[in-house]
Amino acid sequence: MVTPGGKFDADIWCVDGTIEALTTARPVARADEVIDARGKLVFPGFIDPHIHSRDPGLTHKEDFAHATRAAAAGGVTTVIDMPNTIPPVTDLDTYHAQVRRQADVAFVDFALWALAVGVDNLSDLSALLGEGVAAVKLFWGYSLTRDEKRIVWNLGDEPEDRIIRPPTNGQVMELFDAIARTGGVLAAHCEDLQLVEVCHRKLGRRPRDYEEFLMSRPDAAEASAIALGIEFARATKCRFHVVHVASARGIELIRRAQRDGIAVTAETCPHYLWFTNEDYDTVGPVMKVFPPIYRRRDRARLLQAVAAGTVQSIGSDHAPHTLEEKTGEIATQAPGFIGVEVLARAMLDLANRGWLSVERLSWVLSEGTARLYELYPRKGAILPGSDADFTIVDMSAQWTVRSEVLQSKNAITPWDRVSGIGAPCQAIVRGHVVMDGGQLVGEAIGQHVRAVRNSNHLTRHPEAQAVR
Repeated sequence: MVTPGGKFDADIWCVDGTIEALTTARPVARADEVIDARGKLVFPGFIDPHIHSRDPGLTHKEDFAHATRAAAAGGVTTVIDMPNTIPPVTDLDTYHAQVRRQADVAFVDFALWALAVGVDNLSDLSALLGEGVAAVKLFWGYSLTRDEKRIVWNLGDEPEDRIIRPPTNGQVMELFDAIARTGGVLAAHCEDLQLVEVCHRKLGRRPRDYEEFLMSRPDAAEASAIALGIEFARATKCRFHVVHVASARGIELIRRAQRDGIAVTAETCPHYLWFTNEDYDTVGPVMKVFPPIYRRRDRARLLQAVAAGTVQSIGSDHAPHTLEEKTGEIATQAPGFIGVEVLARAMLDLANRGWLSVERLSWVLSEGTARLYELYPRKGAILPGSDADFTIVDMSAQWTVRSEVLQSKNAITPWDRVSGIGAPCQAIVRGHVVMDGGQLVGEAIGQHVRAVRNSNHLTRHPEAQAVR
């Protein structure tokens, strides 16, 4: 068994979907079903807190059935679905409708995010957090379409009269204050739109290659939004979470804030820990994502931050698009790509290469993520009373990603033909095997999981330290 506190040998006894006991002595009872994991590592079920299932409203890209099947195939037992759907989760009605819809097709367990629409739904957000959404998402610096509340990613994609401009800094401060009073988590996609607009004007044209793309979206855009969010968190005592941190400058701001006792946590993604700008010549525009994949120094600093404990959680930012949307020049491509099925393999390979310990991996993929989103100890733990969720890993398994066999509707990804060592060989959700040897098993048995406010949300792995 691998927990953030260490590794140990034991038998796990599970009854009716929950863990009944852990024993090290010779068994005194017989089980109805036995899974032999000798020679493997057993983690608390891996959690991906950052998937975009696109369901409902954008199901030509992906749907919840495919996204959760991809999760199971990749050894992930719980996902948290982002609210850039049509309609998004902005109030109790859309929340309950989404729970009912997704529970019908979920292959693994799931929780939901809520969307902050400026200050227009502050009272709704308080009710949603009380009802059990995992956290509130602010797409900071991004416009929304007026009719569908759909995110406008690329500048100029929608006419000005059809969009809602991003909230002002004063309105964002109001949002921080409102979420602080609930005790919930406010997470943000941090990029400063005004800075990005200035950089685009300075470039004088749409970017034509990756260097021009980075000039149009510099790391200063991420860092400036993070810095402002930290100040708002300091002033309001709001729990502020920065999703998909991409830059060395951004993670350094977060490290300093944590040192100063400000309630700031961070997520990064496997693609920021694997790829750099130098991969563009091989991978091509399909690697376009916001914030961008930056340079070697950014990757190195993020890897150090994961090992050292600055990063609380790892998410895939699973964001499928169609072939048409991911074809063509970098300026017009949709940002993002699939990742939930690759998440565990990518992180296990990094552990095999010595970038982080397996105990630290257990924190960022299981317990730390569950604590952050207040799903612990139901999720993220190997403890009596916890859900019987396990990701069983073969650290010697060699793998190569092949997009044609991935579970997503549109398996377009920079991970195609990437290889590594260390892979999940079984995934178990509440005592049910949902993946065995990389193959899906059984039917869709996923259930909705409510966050429990005011639970133990320890934000740092207490024994985290650099291992390289």
